[in-house]
Amino acid sequence: MKPAANPCPEVVAIVDRSYARDLDHWLDTIRRLSDLPEDPKVCVQIRVKSLRNRELEQAAKLAREAFANRSVSLSWNGDIHIATSCGFDACHQPQEDISGFPVEASHLVHSASVHDEASLRQAQSCDVDFVLYGPIFQPHWKKVQAQGIHELAKLAALANVPVVAIGGINLDTVTRISQTGASGVACLSSLMDAADPVATVTKLQAKWRTGVQLA
Repeated sequence: MKPAANPCPEVVAIVDRSYARDLDHWLDTIRRLSDLPEDPKVCVQIRVKSLRNRELEQAAKLAREAFANRSVSLSWNGDIHIATSCGFDACHQPQEDISGFPVEASHLVHSASVHDEASLRQAQSCDVDFVLYGPIFQPHWKKVQAQGIHELAKLAALANVPVVAIGGINLDTVTRISQTGASGVACLSSLMDAADPVATVTKLQAKWRTGVQLA
């Protein structure tokens, strides 16, 4: 059974290997996020899409070693076997890889990316704890079709699991999410471009909470 103290996060901070300038920047961001306040409502997600096989597992081990904060959930984006063998607290599955967890991984928090109603139903059938849905706004670093606020509200109303919004989320856009029914937000470029990634996460969380209170 999963521990009851694992809620849906208010903020998912994604540290992406491909977006990082280099390996040192990627690992340094992970290390600096170790200074986040102890808060189970924050999750740090490690994403590595540019490596395969043994190199991928080695990157996971480096990330786990770099992140020293044991009070903030650390999630691996990808293979559940890497997540369990490297000591992650959670595992996130891309939409194309959504599946149920094996018994040996049932203690991990389970999340998945969804982009439409069909993938939401698939994720829910696999007993996910929450889903990431987006992109809500147009990210500045890649060309994708933004779903928009109205589609987020529609999906959140259909979901029977918490929905976390992703895509173009920053300090300027986060409060626009608060009235959609979403349970949290995820950030990538606004985090990795920040001079102070910890301050970025804590400010984002504070603005999220303020927006929810005012909604």
